[in-house]
Amino acid sequence: MTDELYFKYQPRYYHGEISSYEALLRSHIDNFNVEAFVYSIKCSASFDLNIILKVLQERKSLHICDDVSISLNISIASLLDDNFMSQCLEIFENEKNITLELTNHDQTNDFHGLNSSILRLKNKGVKFALDDYGKGYLNTDDFLYLDVDYIKLDRKLIRNINTNYITYSVLKAKYNHIINVLGKIVIIEGIETFEQFNLVKEFGDMLYQGFYFSKPIDITEIRQIKKREFPQVNNKKQFSLNLDEAIFDLNRTQKPKDIQQAIDNIKKIDKYNIIGLTPNTFDLHSERQRINQNYREIIKNKTRSHFLLASSLVCGSDGAVIIRDKEGNAIFNNEHFVNYIGIDLVDVSVEEACEQITDYRTCLNIDNELLLGDSCFMMSDEVIETKNGSELVHIYRQKVSHFDQYFIICSVYEAADTIIVDELTTCYQKNYLYSTYMNQYKILVFIDLDGFKDINDSFGHYVGDEVLRDFSLTIKNMLRDEDVIIRFGGDEFVILLNSHVIKNVHQRIEQLRQNIKWYFNRKETQLSFSYGVASLQDGVELALKAADEAMYKQKFLRKQKHSVKQ
Repeated sequence: MTDELYFKYQPRYYHGEISSYEALLRSHIDNFNVEAFVYSIKCSASFDLNIILKVLQERKSLHICDDVSISLNISIASLLDDNFMSQCLEIFENEKNITLELTNHDQTNDFHGLNSSILRLKNKGVKFALDDYGKGYLNTDDFLYLDVDYIKLDRKLIRNINTNYITYSVLKAKYNHIINVLGKIVIIEGIETFEQFNLVKEFGDMLYQGFYFSKPIDITEIRQIKKREFPQVNNKKQFSLNLDEAIFDLNRTQKPKDIQQAIDNIKKIDKYNIIGLTPNTFDLHSERQRINQNYREIIKNKTRSHFLLASSLVCGSDGAVIIRDKEGNAIFNNEHFVNYIGIDLVDVSVEEACEQITDYRTCLNIDNELLLGDSCFMMSDEVIETKNGSELVHIYRQKVSHFDQYFIICSVYEAADTIIVDELTTCYQKNYLYSTYMNQYKILVFIDLDGFKDINDSFGHYVGDEVLRDFSLTIKNMLRDEDVIIRFGGDEFVILLNSHVIKNVHQRIEQLRQNIKWYFNRKETQLSFSYGVASLQDGVELALKAADEAMYKQKFLRKQKHSVKQ
């Protein structure tokens, strides 16, 4: 009978181009039911092995055989046959670009044995698809959790989607479950009309085939396939599936010990306590009831327009939005943030983020200041590293709590003001003093270096520039993250503070002066500074004038004191 059988090849597409071909068994006998014949075979392993060898032999007839990816059907039971496995392991040591599509789902329940065989062949480069999902096998859903790469939806699921909304919504729900929960790639077969294809292509990434694109062709008509990237398989079990399984375990238990164990398991899965667990260990049945109520609310809210709007507002915001937990881990960043910064920080460790993004540690320090403070809101202007280089941005931080856990929501907006950074010292230039950023500062400190002219005159401008650079970097490290230092000109600098008490500022700056003097003394360089402090209450110009006068007065008194000592 097998001599009467032959193969046709159905092209399979991805993004409008052929990605592979499926080998379809056909018969020369009129009205012969190939599917019924295959199901009647008692020794599926021997038959499937014969089919594999014939398909590979036909592929070898092509001069482009190495570039042609072929899918073919085998019975699930064959994977449990030792002889079949041993021969396949030998065959696929050299034969590549093969996908085995698993059929006859009712023939076994040995999922552990099946998965073991699948993994052994995957190590040889074989890919796997679960065929005929939705056809009506009693235990097909159990096979979804095997380590297959693709789930192939049965053609009956697509038959009426262009005329029946219920059929369409069932197909879409299955697609979303496979993609978003199971992390597998979907193959849709049986697309016969433009309307069907127009509906399914809007679901998202998938592979597809059907008469609308091409009827099965002969082996001689196969053409070389353009190499391209395909959707990636996510083998990591999704959070929603893990949580759903944990809720299932919670509700099927009755003994207090088992209930507590199920709740502990939920704690491990739900690390941000989305479900709202409490330390209630006295009335576990009430705790279980409360967990279920919270879970129902979460599921219900997912389908409400208010929830979808809130999600859309964050995801589609004009600002680059990132949400971090109290340890600094990014738990969300929208697409605008990823495009602006040039990296998706979700699931990236804090250490790695700090390595990849300059001054990211400073962002986390400001987060921490808000977390520890009484305020729930903070606005700051920061220089951050974007994919276009260093940019000055406005960052708005909001502290929010969820079941006693705190998070920081950061919205990053590009600064409209053009602020120039001094190339030598990396301090802001004086135009910063006339920008809108000044609204957040209360006190201005004017600084003039003492001893710098002698260094410049004695060792030249090159050494002088190095001293200026060293001074600016050193004093920046001594200031708080929210403080700003500006190079006013030459060896004059301005520090802006959001402090309210001038007396406290005097103490801080005097300590800074002592630290700077000590730092350069260690380098055998005589450098310090004189300073004047003024309030910004009456504007920048008056503050600059008052601070400048106070600075010169201090410089004069210091020189007089120095002369008396000599």
